[in-house]
Amino acid sequence: MEDGVAADAGTATPRSPPPPPSPSSATSVYVDLHNHKPNEPLKLESERWDIHSISGLAALRMLFQALEALVEVTGDIPPTPPVSRPTTPNTEDTRQLALRRLSSPEAAMSIGSPEAHPHEPLAVQQYAPDASVQNAAIARRFFSKKKPSFSLEQYLLRLHEHCPHSPAVYLAAASFCHRLCVAELKVPATNRTIHRLALASIRVSEKALEDNKWRQERMAKVGGVTKKSLNHLEIALLFLLEFKLLVNEEVLASRMFLLQQAARQGVATKGKLGDQFKLKLPLRKRMALPKS
Repeated sequence: MEDGVAADAGTATPRSPPPPPSPSSATSVYVDLHNHKPNEPLKLESERWDIHSISGLAALRMLFQALEALVEVTGDIPPTPPVSRPTTPNTEDTRQLALRRLSSPEAAMSIGSPEAHPHEPLAVQQYAPDASVQNAAIARRFFSKKKPSFSLEQYLLRLHEHCPHSPAVYLAAASFCHRLCVAELKVPATNRTIHRLALASIRVSEKALEDNKWRQERMAKVGGVTKKSLNHLEIALLFLLEFKLLVNEEVLASRMFLLQQAARQGVATKGKLGDQFKLKLPLRKRMALPKS
């Protein structure tokens, strides 16, 4: 060999195999996957708090508790009328689709039919002189024709049971809801909007933050909507958020605090928040016919 070192393979002493690994003794690399975080929701007193200190269930409870309190403040607000009168859907196809959804054990909570027709356009530039009217037309996607027969708490707990998410997803959903319902007043938080808004916010948050995502069909079934309706809700949410989905730890912490604060402060002025929403489209002007 090089450097004048001789090697005799025949006289080499065989080495014994290493001992078997012991994960419990390797404290530097062992991760305890059963170290659960608290499931109790936090009542925040400041924008600065540790978002890593809670579990996904705790974050979900903070989300629906704040939204349900906000619903009590807002009251009921009717949606804007449709931009156009679409054709009547095929009722037989709709009935068969509903039966297929209810045949699944996960799909026990249908949130009913939406106000907006599937073919109703999102763009209303020909009738929209400003962005507020455009947003009002898009907000129709989140209105249900009737109030669901179950609470938002029951709805989201069942969603978490069959499609659980990380705390960051629920905190990001709270951030989106605060922007639309409180900061920018684009979608009112009412008994007829909050289920669809929460579902769309959680779904968009999941797609924005998570690598592993639940299948669209499963989320739609558990959420009590069709796959097509869920797609429409996501698109509507993205338009209203202006596709600004970037969040960080500071944003997640502060928006959840602000959502809770809006719900707490609004209790003292119940019913006044709804007066700030003006969901009306401008009247269509008749075109003057040329004189003969």
